[in-house]
Amino acid sequence: MKRFGTRILSFNEVSTSTFWIGLLAACYLAILPMSNTIALRNVVLLALSLCLAWHFLKVRPPVKWAMPVVLWVAYICLFPLIADSTTIATENLLGQWGRGAWAMLIGAGVAAIFCSKNKGSAFYLGLVSAVPILVHLSLFIWKAWATSSIPWGYWGRETHHADLGYAAGQSVVLLVAAIVAGNRILRPWSVALVVACLLSTALAHSRAGLAFCLIGGALVVGSAYLARVTHRRGHLLAGLVGLLVVGGAFLTVAARQDVRWQNMASQLMAGFQGDAIQIQCEGISSVEAKIISQSGSREQAQPVIDSVRGGDGARVVLMRAGLALALKHPWGSDGSRHAFQQLLSQECAIPAISMAHAHNGWLDTMLALGWLGASLYFGVLLYFLKQGYSYLRRGRVLNEWAFVLVALSVFWILRGFTDSVFRDHMLEMQGFVLTYASVALNLQTRKKIATAKNSRI
Repeated sequence: MKRFGTRILSFNEVSTSTFWIGLLAACYLAILPMSNTIALRNVVLLALSLCLAWHFLKVRPPVKWAMPVVLWVAYICLFPLIADSTTIATENLLGQWGRGAWAMLIGAGVAAIFCSKNKGSAFYLGLVSAVPILVHLSLFIWKAWATSSIPWGYWGRETHHADLGYAAGQSVVLLVAAIVAGNRILRPWSVALVVACLLSTALAHSRAGLAFCLIGGALVVGSAYLARVTHRRGHLLAGLVGLLVVGGAFLTVAARQDVRWQNMASQLMAGFQGDAIQIQCEGISSVEAKIISQSGSREQAQPVIDSVRGGDGARVVLMRAGLALALKHPWGSDGSRHAFQQLLSQECAIPAISMAHAHNGWLDTMLALGWLGASLYFGVLLYFLKQGYSYLRRGRVLNEWAFVLVALSVFWILRGFTDSVFRDHMLEMQGFVLTYASVALNLQTRKKIATAKNSRI
């Protein structure tokens, strides 16, 4: 306990600028997933950038940018030249896309400082990322005490359960990586925080959040198992079983309390019926009769019909409509978060079913930046995945940052198929943590090589 309570930084070990960089980076990462914090996060990001610039005036950062990242940044900078609206595309470049690239730069800079001093492990990033989860659980307990009941589906200060899911998923990946390859003394704390993430998403009725927490943890354990470190395989399998058992228990309880889990398969299948663009424009009249005939009666069909209007079935319709629009507009539109609405309005002036986006990160990116833009960002995630995987295959040793790169890259690739996550603060979360892990792994590799050379002399 005493060792856990030891400060990560002390003024005797680091400069004042480094201390403030660490503090600002922790604040930035903690508030990124929180709703209604745009102004605060931008102020923190600006202050952090200024501190990093001051620090690197004296020391050249040991960072080299990979070609996939360079190509992605170059494309979003040049995209306004080919966009449907140069003005709107430029606004979004300075907004969501630019801040995502900026977060990559900041993450790399912070890692270059702290990892060169053997500071800033995956546990501490996971702890900071879990701050929204701890805030939610604290407010949940307070509300339960005040109402003398369990407030299922309560989101705390957040405006949507998805933000809790993003924070929890990222935290679980970082914390499970710390459990597998980090400091043993911190493992009990990591386990407790993982349980907190699972509990938060279950209580908030975040289905995707809970599911992807389990997927994120399983990705870390799976990549560790495939790393062929044979003396740890038994422990890894036991850990995976434990994660699935705990997660399965939370999932069972959540499914009983959240009616959306019921008949989910039939509601999803209903979304594949009819012409997706027609349903968005004219409503569900073209498929309603077929749904009723398949269900047997109007009463039994009503939950499925409602789902196609605005539930799980509607997500499938949106996916199909988004794909159809992406095929018609391979170069995207104006780079905005409203690309789906804008392109759909060209099919019908006033859609009967109005949705803000396609609820699919890859399709929304295609609609905003074109197929090339989505492919380039996919290439960025693949680069980080390859970097971590190559280290594990080559070194065959447990390294928390290699696990983070593999698991978090796959996590966001898969998460992109279920929600629009390649925008706004989600893009900043990805950029900061992935570049941090990439630079951290590179620095550790260089130190390992230098140590090996010195031992031979």
